[in-house]
Amino acid sequence: METKSDHSAIVKQIRSSLGLTQAAVARALGVSIRAIQSYEQGWRETPTSVTVQLLVLASAYRAPALGNKPCWEITGCPPERRGKCPCRHTGGRLCWFVSGRLCGAPSGSKKGSLQSCLDCPVVRRLLPASS
Repeated sequence: METKSDHSAIVKQIRSSLGLTQAAVARALGVSIRAIQSYEQGWRETPTSVTVQLLVLASAYRAPALGNKPCWEITGCPPERRGKCPCRHTGGRLCWFVSGRLCGAPSGSKKGSLQSCLDCPVVRRLLPASS
């Protein structure tokens, strides 16, 4: 189960790894500095939409340095599955965002929790190693 502290750690981890100030992240996300402070301290629950925005920001900053590998290279997705995946049209980029469901989930299933996405190797590589 996801907790406030799980998301607060992600907010601070991504912001710090990008070398951005709380003010810069607040501007990028269209929220107040106080909101970013509250998310990072766990005083306020981080909305899923904010976490997703941070992951997109991390992808924009970090994916080029990581080689912009398509998701199927990272996960080892077999050609028969990737041929049906909506991400094939994006070159395997932002698959966790584009597909709207867990990788490999049966058709018609709803996306799992945000924690499931955070556990995905495609997303994990966007996050810096925890210290």
